[in-house]
Amino acid sequence: MTCTAISLRDIRSFHVGGATVELTGQPRQDVRVSPDAAPRTVDLNGHYVSGQLYAQHFMLDQPRSDLPILFWHGGAMTGVTWETTPDDRPGWSQVFLRHGHDVVVSDAVERGRASWSPYPQIYDSPPLFRTAEDAWYLFRMGAAEDFAQRRPFGGQRFPIARFDQLCAQFVPRWTTNARATIAAYMKLVGRFDRVIIVAHSQGGWFAQSLAARLPDQIAAVILLEPAGAPNLTPNEQALAAQVPHLYVWGDNCDSHKAWAPYKADATAHSERLRSFGGSVETLDLPRQGIFGNSHMPMMDDNSDEIASLVVAWLARQRIANKDRARI
Repeated sequence: MTCTAISLRDIRSFHVGGATVELTGQPRQDVRVSPDAAPRTVDLNGHYVSGQLYAQHFMLDQPRSDLPILFWHGGAMTGVTWETTPDDRPGWSQVFLRHGHDVVVSDAVERGRASWSPYPQIYDSPPLFRTAEDAWYLFRMGAAEDFAQRRPFGGQRFPIARFDQLCAQFVPRWTTNARATIAAYMKLVGRFDRVIIVAHSQGGWFAQSLAARLPDQIAAVILLEPAGAPNLTPNEQALAAQVPHLYVWGDNCDSHKAWAPYKADATAHSERLRSFGGSVETLDLPRQGIFGNSHMPMMDDNSDEIASLVVAWLARQRIANKDRARI
């Protein structure tokens, strides 16, 4: 894809969702808050804003679509997922701006610029952290036993020489904040008249959930290897079926102990949507002759090709543009 200049009329950022929580009964602490300063008393009693997400909205000077694209990241990650690739190629936020969409890149509840809350006082558990070994295996760079030698799968499309740059993006995550995350994502979607959601991994679970809650406001959902699917009632499934869904899967999923059940759950969900008359398509890359993609297709060396397939799918949906997104 030719990297033409992107002309923006505005860039705005904001936090959305969350609520004020008061803490009491916390001990005061004497803390040296900067290296050369004397200790001062820090009082943790008081009010905190918790459960918000952070979003950055890029608005084109002359968009070709009235439907902004909301990019939602996966577990232990932030909106950096969409900004650039580890080997410094344009990320999907830039790619889809060049395709004529305004884009919104967000950090979900508890991630990145969305901020944390005290734990265990507000968050009821400590965070999890992702190791490089975990990412190597779960993101399907290569066999787990080949991590030390950094020996990837044959034909691997991820730029393995920049794997550590990917690992530099990881942030702590909590496993008990799904309700707050859904609430914040609903607030985010509610800021616009109608949106397209592009979601990766854990973000795909949330996107499938939102399709059942806000079908009139979501024009389409593109799911890059969603980590399973939510348990929806038949009524919720019927609502979600009103939203066109595209599922994208890379290589080495079907034989992977972690990803085979995730894919099976998401596939079963997609079939239920079809049973309610939903427009659902699955882009199984290896079955289409596109081999070697990892769990990070937006970062693999053929990321532009996959983005073009997504753009072509959106064009086939003939999704009508609504009024300009509200600012």
